[in-house]
Amino acid sequence: MIDDDKSELEIDKGAGLGTVAAIVGSLIIISLIAANTTRININFVVYKAHNVPLWWYTVIIIALTILTDRVVRFVMRRRRIRKNNKER
Repeated sequence: MIDDDKSELEIDKGAGLGTVAAIVGSLIIISLIAANTTRININFVVYKAHNVPLWWYTVIIIALTILTDRVVRFVMRRRRIRKNNKER
């Protein structure tokens, strides 16, 4: 081991930016749930739901947005990897 090697001496500096962003995002979602207590009717193409809490609809939309983002990022990453492999 070299004395200048600090890889093993890395100190945990506490909550990182990702952790703080996750906590803030969770607080925003919780505040949206608390604020949206009214009941709504959903009519989407052939799907109809009556008397659904707005907070439930909000959580579903947020979950679908996150899922769509993950799928798009996965596809873009795969395309970039294939493109890089073809160039070699």
